[in-house]
Amino acid sequence: MDKKLSERKQKVLKAVVDEYIKNATPVSSGEIKAKYFDDVSSATIRSELSTLEDMGFLVQPHTSAGRVPAPSAYRFYVDHFLDRRPLRKQDIVRIDQGFGTKFAEIEELVKTTAKVISDVTNYTSVIVLKNINKVLIKEIKIVGLDRHTALVIIITDRGIIRDKVITVTHPINDGFLSDANVLLNRIFVGKRVGDLKNSDLIVEKELEEFRELLESVVAILESCCENNESDIYMEGESKMLDYPEADLQSAKNFLTIIDNKTAIADLIEDSDIEFNVKIGREETGGIDRCAIITAKYTVNGKELGHAGVIGPERMDYAKVISVLSYVGRALETIIKPQGDSDEE
Repeated sequence: MDKKLSERKQKVLKAVVDEYIKNATPVSSGEIKAKYFDDVSSATIRSELSTLEDMGFLVQPHTSAGRVPAPSAYRFYVDHFLDRRPLRKQDIVRIDQGFGTKFAEIEELVKTTAKVISDVTNYTSVIVLKNINKVLIKEIKIVGLDRHTALVIIITDRGIIRDKVITVTHPINDGFLSDANVLLNRIFVGKRVGDLKNSDLIVEKELEEFRELLESVVAILESCCENNESDIYMEGESKMLDYPEADLQSAKNFLTIIDNKTAIADLIEDSDIEFNVKIGREETGGIDRCAIITAKYTVNGKELGHAGVIGPERMDYAKVISVLSYVGRALETIIKPQGDSDEE
């Protein structure tokens, strides 16, 4: 189907999308004429709307109703009319206030970032940290809980603490814990998580008593490689239910899909460009009547991760991109002092 549009059709299409983004109600020819086309007859506007509907850009929910944009209309709008605009002062203040504290851990910063983006855009936000395989192990601690169980705490260069209770057959006492902590840190500290996946650690015969403990730590690290759900942070999941156009079926579909955080992470990370916009069921992995805007965040040449905003197709695309852009600059300011001294 030929999607080339005359200049007037483009203006009519843009007007319909602009109005629907603002009001979430079908747009009539009368509205378009009154607000955008004083010098064009109502009959001409109706003809243009009808043609745009035939071309698949617009949908008429009911015979007597106005038109609403189809996914292809939003795609055309984003590709041809989207201009970045400065954020409103109140939005800048909200973002600056959100980041106006010191963060001891990257995890805390990322959670704040997700909340700030969701609060300012009023959409669902997702932050996906860089692949766990690249995380550097800084310290491992073993804390005894009873005679045969212990808490394993793994601290990485992101400040993210992973903990898991393990069971071992060897009796746990103070001497065992002290020796185990020394041994584990000598083996693991300074290594990347991904380097340890499927690795065979050689344990000297006299250290056989620690084999079970070492294997448990390796299993935890391998699990980190295989399952990145803990590196996915989401805020405002229920906001999709507040949109006027949301119905029960689409809401259930949305909640079901975003519950699969690994699939959502794939959608958010599926781009190596600064900003990427996905619209409609086919592009968003089956999330009906939704759009996803993603941003890739890089600090000092190192990829921190991706941020994404999930909202209705009629989301305020320009505002979301402006928010993601401003947040990216804020993150760079916060992280750069630490990043300047980071080693590869």
